[in-house]
Amino acid sequence: MALVTLAAAKGAPGVTTTALVMGALWPRPVLVAECDAAGADIPLRMSAADGGVLDPDRGLLSLAAAGRKGLDPQLVLNHTQHVIGGTEVLAGVRMPEQAAGMTNIWPMLGPALDGVPGYDVLADAGRIGATTPQSALLRSSRLVILVCTTEPSAVVHTRQRLNTLAPLLDPASPVGTPIAVVVIAEPKSRDAVAEVRETFKRTEVPLLGTWHLAYDPKGAGFFKGRLVGRADKTLLVRTARGVTHEVASIVEPFFLPHEQTGGSHQEGPGEWDDFTFAAPQSPLVPDPQQNGQTSAWVGQPTPPPGSSQ
Repeated sequence: MALVTLAAAKGAPGVTTTALVMGALWPRPVLVAECDAAGADIPLRMSAADGGVLDPDRGLLSLAAAGRKGLDPQLVLNHTQHVIGGTEVLAGVRMPEQAAGMTNIWPMLGPALDGVPGYDVLADAGRIGATTPQSALLRSSRLVILVCTTEPSAVVHTRQRLNTLAPLLDPASPVGTPIAVVVIAEPKSRDAVAEVRETFKRTEVPLLGTWHLAYDPKGAGFFKGRLVGRADKTLLVRTARGVTHEVASIVEPFFLPHEQTGGSHQEGPGEWDDFTFAAPQSPLVPDPQQNGQTSAWVGQPTPPPGSSQ
């Protein structure tokens, strides 16, 4: 069980898409929790596993109502849904006003997500700042990942946010929370990504890694409801395999199978049924035999850590 929080310093660089693609490729049971106080995107993007519509009122808001007196990690699983492809999600609030009414819940949410029995949790925190309520999740995270682009303004804002988070998380300490960065850039933008890496190296914040995900509108479309073609052939998924493998390996020591937790267990990615998208000849088939060496996309072995293919 491990909570990984993904966030951005400014703008919309693709935090939700990154969380969803990593969730689809995660080698263990995983829950993608939409914790963006600005409002939910997943119910607007993704269909339910049966092809229907996700219930926008079942998720973070219903969990907050049920957990007013305390959030038990097991309670989280009572408010999740499955999207097409099998990923389990906790849908976010529909509007910022709802998030503002959850003041007492945010500090309890991090420990609850970090303790969900039998699941790793990828939390999409959206844009975070000193006063954003979802920033409370960071203290309970096993890893914090900031997502940015190679735009100079995005790099500057991310560097500033790293400097702000460092005292809070103390990533240099053996008991602190490590921080990493995912850079969304054109597949051939290796020089630009290298420059971003050098920029972050010049900060006083020790980073666990700076990884490159391809800017790929076609691949991102699969995680925005545009299910045409094969997702496993897209540049986004190809580059995400190595990143996901590395992140999953980093937090693996914190993961306990549900047999060791005593908690009940719902179906995770390793138990997905085979399925195909409605689009003709566009299969995206989760691998029911996946382990630490095989991603959730059949026939696509995970490359060595750090590889971006």
